[in-house]
Parts: sequence; C-alpha cells; structure tokens
Amino acid sequence: MNTYPFIIIISIILIIMWAYAAISKLIELEKFKQALATQVFPVWMGKILVWLLPVIELGIVALLLFKNTQIMGMYASFVMMLLFTLYVGGAVYNIYERHPCACGGLFAKLGWKKHFQVNVFFTLLSMVGLVLLENIVM
Repeated sequence: MNTYPFIIIISIILIIMWAYAAISKLIELEKFKQALATQVFPVWMGKILVWLLPVIELGIVALLLFKNTQIMGMYASFVMMLLFTLYVGGAVYNIYERHPCACGGLFAKLGWKKHFQVNVFFTLLSMVGLVLLENIVM
C-alpha cells in the first residue's frame, strides 16, 4: 500500500499547526512574553523561549515542506509535541507548585484539559507520520 498520501496529509496538518503556533506568538509578542513570564520555569528561560520557540516552530515547518528533510521535521515535530504535551499534562494533573497560564491564542480559550487532548492528538499524529516515513526509508 502506498502510504505517501497519508504522509502528505499528516505533514500538511502539522505544517498548519506549527505555522499557526509560531505566527500567533510573533503577532502577539507582548502577550506571549507576558504568558512566558507567568510559567513555572525561571524568568530567564522565558526570555530565551520567547524567540526560540517561534524559530523552532518555523524551522519544523521548513523541514516538513521538503521531501528530503521531511523525516527530520517529523522527528522534530514529535519531540516538540511530546515536550509540550508533558508540560501541559503537568498543569492538568497539578504537578506544579502554581498553575501556569495558558500561552494564548486558541489554547487560552480551550482550557488545560482540552489543550492536553489537542496536544496528545498532535503528538500521536507526529508519531504516525514518523512511523510511516521510517517504513518508506527502510
């Protein structure tokens, strides 16, 4: 069975998600800076992440766009989504000493539980894309 059409669909969905995530952060940069300042990690880390996250997200978009870098993009997508999902899971299951605020955009309106569910979906989608791509490469 030719799985490449599924890989293309998965890649397009992930490209849209990562592009939205990066562009919304950059458009509402001040809100994003404020949201990062209220997270459970140190303030200095937020000052780095304010630029690093959108750059990484746009980098993932670029990697997913081209067939010869698609597998790297899928790995990067999976790792980033896994990290985001674990972080959001910490908020959902009250692991942190204080409750962080949602990062803004669509997710601020969803709440932590739905945000977690969306993240799990995109993590699994990245994993499926990765498995399909690995099977083509091998």
